[in-house]
Amino acid sequence: MKKLQIILAGTLAMVFTSSSLFAQKTESSFEEGTTTVNIGIGVGRGSFGSYGTYGSAYYGYGSGLGLKAALERGMWQLGPGVLSLGAELGGSFTSARLSGYKSNIVVAAVRSAYHFGWGVDNLDTYAGLSVGPGFRSYNYYDGIDIKTKHDVIVTPGAFVGGTYYFSPNIGVNVEAGYDITVIQGGIIFKLN
Repeated sequence: MKKLQIILAGTLAMVFTSSSLFAQKTESSFEEGTTTVNIGIGVGRGSFGSYGTYGSAYYGYGSGLGLKAALERGMWQLGPGVLSLGAELGGSFTSARLSGYKSNIVVAAVRSAYHFGWGVDNLDTYAGLSVGPGFRSYNYYDGIDIKTKHDVIVTPGAFVGGTYYFSPNIGVNVEAGYDITVIQGGIIFKLN
């Protein structure tokens, strides 16, 4: 929870600092009306630490893979940047080599981000929040045997990211935070 609070505070600080330092609109690769789809692979959220990763003490064992795809649309001009709304779908998958613990979660969430280009051609930086249901399955030890549990949980997230467009409609994207993935890299497509 403390990690989420730190990321949220950083996100809000970036939004307020950028809007107060730059009164006029700067050119950005992400504008009102822009629609993007990004696809990434990286480290899953369930791989770090033993607590606070989707609500199970058993999630932090072993290495993890995270996959995420997101669709966003620039909805409103907000100061020098643009506020987007969208959706994301992905999963975080971990397994321990020695203990036999495994965890999987698939998340479908809504997301919103504040995009700001800093006046640099072909660059889009952003920070945002997400929330949605997570469908998880994990092994746990009940004192006698290893059992498997399936449930649905609320999965809030916070993230920061950056995109560099090497053509008008295709770019590379990096995203980090406390979301479906902890860090990921991928490709992004601008649909309009």
